[in-house]
Amino acid sequence: MSCGILFDFDDTLVETTVHFNRAKDRFSAKMTALGFPGVEALEVLNAFDIQNVRCRGGFFKECFPLALGETYEYYCRSYGRKCVPQQKKEMENMGWWVFEQPVRPMKGAREVLRRLCGILPLFLATKGDPLVQHGRIEESGLSGYFNKVYVLVDKNSSAFRDIALEQRLKPSVSWVVGNSMKSDINPALKAGFNCIYIQHPHTWDFEDEAPLGGHVNVDSLAVVPGMVGL
Repeated sequence: MSCGILFDFDDTLVETTVHFNRAKDRFSAKMTALGFPGVEALEVLNAFDIQNVRCRGGFFKECFPLALGETYEYYCRSYGRKCVPQQKKEMENMGWWVFEQPVRPMKGAREVLRRLCGILPLFLATKGDPLVQHGRIEESGLSGYFNKVYVLVDKNSSAFRDIALEQRLKPSVSWVVGNSMKSDINPALKAGFNCIYIQHPHTWDFEDEAPLGGHVNVDSLAVVPGMVGL
């Protein structure tokens, strides 16, 4: 068995949450303009978004746009106002806008992967809508650095163990690199991997979780090669 590195994709190698946050800012401003509590609406939006993820069993493309429309409908009912189909569609379109944004690698991502590629086997483990994620990975221009790309419905300890078994990786000498304690670090720790947590200023609170064990905490991808001994 050999050592290898499993990278997360969203907000580890490419910017993602920043687009969702911009859509939320636009939504909040629009809700305020309609006479609804814009800031409070973001909390309701978050609840609907999480509910959609759980009901659909994963981070599918429609979850966020539908949550925007559902939040608008919720406030129309709460305020005794008529839900205007065109306004609801406008809200949902703010969510679809997120998926139209160009996929841009994080600063230093390409250089780090180029340095590691060919020295250690690299794998990409992400979750979300498979069609969306595969398209975004190709658009990022980073897919060629990885021995294999995994788009998972959920990233849990079983998924990490399965990857290790399939790729003949020894978790105790391998690494998982990601920005989510819930989806990257904790399940990888349970599976016996060493972990590098990349701190990112924009992370969905749904991904927040207390760490389950020791890990390396860094604020830049640039230090990853040194952390794995290269």
